Amino acid sequence: MIDSSAIIILYLGMLGASDSWIILSTGFAGISSMLFIIPGAALVGKLGPKRVSGISCAFACFGFMLMAAAPFFGPFRQAAAITGCLIHCLQRALHSASWYPLIDAFLRKEDRGSFFGTMRYTYMLFCGGLFYLIGKLMGDNPPILLMQCITGITAVLCLGRWYCVLKFPDNTMEHTKQLNISKSLGICVRNGPLVSYSVYACLLSAAYTSLVPLTLVYLKSYVMIPAGTVQIFSTVGIAGSVSGFLFYGFLLKKLKIKRLEMLVHFIFIVCPLVIFYFNKDTAGFVWIIGAAYFMGSAAASLFMCNNSFELMALARPGNKPMAMAFTQTYQNVGVSIGRTGTAMVMGANLLAPSWTFAGNSTSTYQTIFLGYAVIAAILLILIPTLPAVTPKHHDYYEPEK
Repeated sequence: MIDSSAIIILYLGMLGASDSWIILSTGFAGISSMLFIIPGAALVGKLGPKRVSGISCAFACFGFMLMAAAPFFGPFRQAAAITGCLIHCLQRALHSASWYPLIDAFLRKEDRGSFFGTMRYTYMLFCGGLFYLIGKLMGDNPPILLMQCITGITAVLCLGRWYCVLKFPDNTMEHTKQLNISKSLGICVRNGPLVSYSVYACLLSAAYTSLVPLTLVYLKSYVMIPAGTVQIFSTVGIAGSVSGFLFYGFLLKKLKIKRLEMLVHFIFIVCPLVIFYFNKDTAGFVWIIGAAYFMGSAAASLFMCNNSFELMALARPGNKPMAMAFTQTYQNVGVSIGRTGTAMVMGANLLAPSWTFAGNSTSTYQTIFLGYAVIAAILLILIPTLPAVTPKHHDYYEPEK
């Protein structure tokens, strides 16, 4: 709802939130994970992953319910909706901290690539079809009541996640009841490959993380595409995500993790460049932006699966919850920097409203897309530091053979 579609973006806009607040709301999950995922790992060690997952599901439900009820708060409706969004995003730190220990109970290392691809492919395929139907139902000017109903139903579905987690087997392979935060963090810091990959994921996340939501805001606020069309357009991104997840296992086997990571990095350079270069007066503009949006979403899915694959390969046995929290904290620092930075630049009007490039008028949004591409290009210098690129070392690293 927050990461993969335009529903919350449109809903907050209908409640009167500015573009900068909307972009910032999409970064709440990254900010909360940056701050709380390591304490969440300690909580997993104390309470167990299933209990922590249950707590996260309860908060997720409450957050969506508050968003659904926001119009009833009158002049405070924007604050209520953004607060509900923040509550939902705060619980995701707990969910992330508990997720990998939960699946580590049954996931073999040789199944990691196919599992993450198939699981997320199925999820995104369902979401894509659902969000497309919702977009058709919304039309050009959806009533606020419809948006409330969609958000309220999602709140109930969060409890369905808890029901499914209860069916997972208990993790008896990792004993984390007496997790010592300082000792566990020390093990992570001394793990060179873990640190190098975490820093890379952090910086690349900062470069690409706002690409998908900013594209939707760009189409809504600058290109002036109707709301229902924007929501349907967001399903193009979901289709890209579905494709990325669907073919991840195949690409991993054909290209191996090293080449796949480099491919994803190059896509993160090309896609924002395409969106920057072509403006709304270009013939076939929607098709061109749609193709770039599709590829960017597919690359984001591949990057997510690469992270999961590398995270489980780099985590030292006996210290997996903290190692996973360590890597995800770095990544979410990047997400927070990317989305908060974008929101601040837009909110403070730091960029020129328009300027001319190659004879075409270029907007503030396109300037930001250019910035994403430039940053991603500069980060190519970090490729040699990746564990998959330089796999010979004395630290723990156990990728799929």
